[in-house]
Amino acid sequence: MRKILFLLFFPILLSAQGVELNPTTNYTVISSGPSEGYDRPRVIVTANNNPFIIWSKLSSPKSIRARKWNGTTFGNAVDVVGSDLMPTGFIGPEIAAKGDTVYLIFESLLHANHVIYLKKSFDGGITFSDTIRVSENSNTHKFAMPNVAVRSDGNPLISYMECLPNWTHWKQTVRTSFDFGTTFSAAVDVSSLAPGEPCDCCQSTMVTNGNDDVLLLFRNNDNNVRNSYIAKSNDGGITFTSAQDLDDVNWVFNSCPTSSPVGAVNNDSIMVVRRNGGSGVNELYKSNVNMNDLQKSYFTQLDASNAPLQDKAEIASFKNSPNWSVVVWEENRNGVKECFYSIIGSDGQSLDNGVVSDTSIFGHKIEPDISYVSDNTFAITYTASTQHEVHFFFVELSDVVSINALNSSNRKVVKTIDLLGRDVNPDINKPFINIYNDGRMERKLIINN
Repeated sequence: MRKILFLLFFPILLSAQGVELNPTTNYTVISSGPSEGYDRPRVIVTANNNPFIIWSKLSSPKSIRARKWNGTTFGNAVDVVGSDLMPTGFIGPEIAAKGDTVYLIFESLLHANHVIYLKKSFDGGITFSDTIRVSENSNTHKFAMPNVAVRSDGNPLISYMECLPNWTHWKQTVRTSFDFGTTFSAAVDVSSLAPGEPCDCCQSTMVTNGNDDVLLLFRNNDNNVRNSYIAKSNDGGITFTSAQDLDDVNWVFNSCPTSSPVGAVNNDSIMVVRRNGGSGVNELYKSNVNMNDLQKSYFTQLDASNAPLQDKAEIASFKNSPNWSVVVWEENRNGVKECFYSIIGSDGQSLDNGVVSDTSIFGHKIEPDISYVSDNTFAITYTASTQHEVHFFFVELSDVVSINALNSSNRKVVKTIDLLGRDVNPDINKPFINIYNDGRMERKLIINN
């Protein structure tokens, strides 16, 4: 005889009924037109919760521009990298901060083989140092697509790609500094831990939760299988000792998709989001990855829409409780590109999805970026490409309905999952969770008597 043991019954904020992302300010036009630039804005948050935005001006004279929030508004735009350094806007520049310590990384065309330069600021981006060369002084290799992260001690981690002058034999390399970007450790080839070689136009990203644990996310090319990988360092980025393929479905693609995996720390795990087209549809997938053994808990769609393309994902997490993440991306869902968002709970379930860009303005909105500010507030920027503008606004994660107030008289089971969030059918002696249409969750166990 079988019995059903009811282990626990409680309300949760698990569906779009519970939370949503709400703009707390109007959309601010940060930059407008070719003369001011509008390409690929990036946003960070410095001390006192002040957003700092950079973007590329690709019309001549080319530059990297910036504006800083002063507590009430943005200051004037300034060139933080001028045309004399010949910055390129192909997948870059990038910026990262810890308090008022800010690092800007970019690719320069000053040398035939390109150069990776760093600029640093210790006053929140008000002033920057002279350039510091990060890539090797070499005539035998090219360098491209840098990225930057900051350890908890304020020191920078730099990743970039390296290849031969004929654009072959690609590597994903990492260098780390212990003197705030003055000098760097030897470059380590992280992609050697994976079969084949890295995709030649997919930028890597880095995640760190301290001074020692560093995770590199990159897209690999193993005979045209374009899966995403994660590699780990236990010594602050000096060496990398292990790597894992993160995708359940092999994406076979005979060219580089120009799409990067991204991740954010959630306690002892990393929430990873990346594009995978193995199913025939270019969709974004999410996985919770254990930081110790690099094993993922699930492989599920971020927001299934059957759109032609979901891409350019960026992610930010709460610094404290709750252990949630917010993802933004671009997608052509209804004939025009808009920027979308998804709120991911600590269990990997989507709490809310929607459009985050200004739909009242005609044309495409692309290349979003997001950064956590404080409490329930995030900063978001994107390019309104048809308008040739950079937009910015604050958003707040807020409750929109009381779960306890929902009518439970017509509750129905809409989903059954195991304790790891995977879809299952109830089985004997295996705990499972029923999720109801009112947002409630019921944990059960079927046992033999």
